[in-house]
Amino acid sequence: MRFLKVFIIACFLSSCQNIEEVKKPDNLISEDKMVDVLTELSLLNSAKNKNKRTLEETGLQPDTYLYSKYKIDSLQLAESTTYYAKKYDKFDGIYQKVKHNLEVMKAKFEVIRDEEQRIEDSIRALDTKDTLDIDSLKIPKAILIDSLGSKPQSKNISN
Repeated sequence: MRFLKVFIIACFLSSCQNIEEVKKPDNLISEDKMVDVLTELSLLNSAKNKNKRTLEETGLQPDTYLYSKYKIDSLQLAESTTYYAKKYDKFDGIYQKVKHNLEVMKAKFEVIRDEEQRIEDSIRALDTKDTLDIDSLKIPKAILIDSLGSKPQSKNISN
């Protein structure tokens, strides 16, 4: 019973805290632009985590690149992120769009990767066929004698 009283008092005190409405920043990033910024930010963070050295060797500064590309600054991004985070419906909608963008990009890159792998496999298969088998070409011997100027050679043709 004592636990119940403490629980009710704790609930009452926590419900009486000052709940203030989040003020919309003057320089709020639009929802569509925020989707683009967060998609790009996700890609940059992945690149930084995957191969930091390569990113550093290019001289690219991810934050500077992001702010320059979208013509925003760190304060604007922070205020906009805070604003949208307090507006759950908007925040959820933004992140669903970011997730969708990343899934579309992933699917496109998988298609490209699969095509590159198919090409590499084809080249590798050609490399294994480094000798020419005259008999498999089914060229009449008379044509071979005329074109080579002598009797056809056995299955190895040298340059």
